[in-house]
Amino acid sequence: MTKGFLSMKYLAMTLVILSGGIVAGAGADDARITRLSNIINSYPDPSPAGDRIVFQSNRTGEGQIYVMDADGTNIRQLTDVPLGAETPVWSPDGKSIAYAAYLADGNNDVFVMDKDGDNKRQITDGPGYDGHPHWSFDGKRIVFNSDRTTPDRNAAWSDRWHEIFSANADGTDIRQHTQCKSVCTYGSLSPAGDRILYRKTIDSASFSWSLQRGTRNSEVFVARTDGTDEINLSANTAFDGWPVWAPDGSRIAFASNRAGPARVGHIYTINPDGTELRQITTGSWSYTQPAWSKNSASLFANQSQETADYEFGDIVRIEFGDSD
Repeated sequence: MTKGFLSMKYLAMTLVILSGGIVAGAGADDARITRLSNIINSYPDPSPAGDRIVFQSNRTGEGQIYVMDADGTNIRQLTDVPLGAETPVWSPDGKSIAYAAYLADGNNDVFVMDKDGDNKRQITDGPGYDGHPHWSFDGKRIVFNSDRTTPDRNAAWSDRWHEIFSANADGTDIRQHTQCKSVCTYGSLSPAGDRILYRKTIDSASFSWSLQRGTRNSEVFVARTDGTDEINLSANTAFDGWPVWAPDGSRIAFASNRAGPARVGHIYTINPDGTELRQITTGSWSYTQPAWSKNSASLFANQSQETADYEFGDIVRIEFGDSD
């Protein structure tokens, strides 16, 4: 497998949500967005038609779900959950949005609502953490991670067993896909429905998001839907996460801090067999949480700056263009 840097594509345009404007350029440091401390717009997902973007924002205090037009205008709040809502994703038919919400301290469940925020219904109902929903490409199932099989739910979040599950869109027929007995999150089914993609924490020498040395490493894995024949796609001591399939199934995007410095990630793409690793973003801004456009021609991501004391960020659109 080829694990080195082979080629690079670069930013063509940056889409700003918080200020509602568009900044043209190549993602350089002077293409700044906002300097409002602790305001974080994150986890973007474009609608199938490409005319709207759903995202998470803490602009009112707790994280809530918002939607806006593709040019950053007409922002509308869709949830008002006292303890917060997060990680929204459009259904393939564009009619619904799946997301996770905190019902109580430590109790997170998966919900689905209509695209306008109406008709909210609860899909999972567990005492612990169910989160990071992703729709199957045929729209029939929702994939999520859950700590429901952990031996000790009183353990710290990172010490529990988080496995990848899926359910019908109405919450029935829950199936377990992995046997990680570790932290496996951010799962999604391949477009063909025959493989599962996820982030997994393994016991290995590592560097944390702040580039501190450790013994538990976050990697990107792909496996059969029963969890067998795992392939470690990222295979790096850095923090690798937020993996997503391209809708055409040809590539996987993820974020990694392997290029440094501390608390700065960049977007990479890789073939599902682990070949042709490509770095997509560069610079001092951090890029994480990639989401593909439905034609696989562009990516949306969170662009942020983070220190030990504060973090702020916005949503960008990454158009692919050959660097040479």
